Amino acid sequence: MTLLDRFRTQTRHKHPDPAVRLAFVAELPLDDRESIAAIAREDEDPRVRRAAVAKLMEPAALGAVARDDADESVRGAALEMLRDLALEAFEGTAEADSLDAVDAIADARMLAQVAKTAGREIVALRALSRASDTHSLGSIARHAASEAVRRAAFERLRERAEHAEILAVAMNSEFKDTGLAAVDLITDRGELDQVSSRGRNKAAAKRARGILREAEESAAREQAARAETEAAVAAAAAVKPLAEVGVVEPSDAVEDVLAAEAAPMEDPDADERRRAEAPEEPDRSEEAERWQNEYRREFGNGPGAPPYGARRSNADSWPRERTRFTTIPSCRKCW
Repeated sequence: MTLLDRFRTQTRHKHPDPAVRLAFVAELPLDDRESIAAIAREDEDPRVRRAAVAKLMEPAALGAVARDDADESVRGAALEMLRDLALEAFEGTAEADSLDAVDAIADARMLAQVAKTAGREIVALRALSRASDTHSLGSIARHAASEAVRRAAFERLRERAEHAEILAVAMNSEFKDTGLAAVDLITDRGELDQVSSRGRNKAAAKRARGILREAEESAAREQAARAETEAAVAAAAAVKPLAEVGVVEPSDAVEDVLAAEAAPMEDPDADERRRAEAPEEPDRSEEAERWQNEYRREFGNGPGAPPYGARRSNADSWPRERTRFTTIPSCRKCW
């Protein structure tokens, strides 16, 4: 450098001293986006480029720096600025700038973070639409603040049949909706036991316990029905041999006929022979009538009958052998 060059006026953003360029960047207003973007892309010192990135509010320029800068720290600073723009961390950030910032983000973890925490639902859905990693989708389904975003992420997991992530949602979801939806897709008993005993979501754990209880009751009913069917089959198998040989239980009429045939035949002349062989008994009717008449004459109530006491005493002395032919009155009137 000649002596004349030293006295020439130099712009500060091209000054050879990085400290001068840093001071220049710090003095630039935020609305001077073109100057800031140029320094972020072209300055030789990474420190100056990072300082320019920290003031850059242009999503497209930030996306180019995050994608192409040689220094990792500069690329990281550009990604953080895109995230903050998407999340509207700066006052006055327009919705269009947030959507453009989401479109400029290429990092899967950063997109998942935006989808989970964005204040605008449309921004969160845009971030979700650009997320393709399975683990990121599971994280969004578990932790996204917007219900629509959670359900959309879970639906993509269901379509992909990502069972491991679905189980993780059932175990660790912070919200009831996706936790219950994940439990309803689980059929393995061991996994349901795991959710019911160790799940962080109380609603999901309760649903898992209910499914297990219903499964046990259904198994018990099926076992009872199977046992009943087996018993019916066994009973039918026991009756079938009897039907094949023609065994029929006898009716009452048949039993009466068999009993009559088995009874011994009685001789019709047996009654006549018994009467002929029996000894003749004397006819006692006349003798009984004679004794009764004599009793009435002696103890009766007619004229000339003895007094009551006499009649009684005479009656007591009446021969006992004759009483079998007479009837002694028992009441006083008759005496």
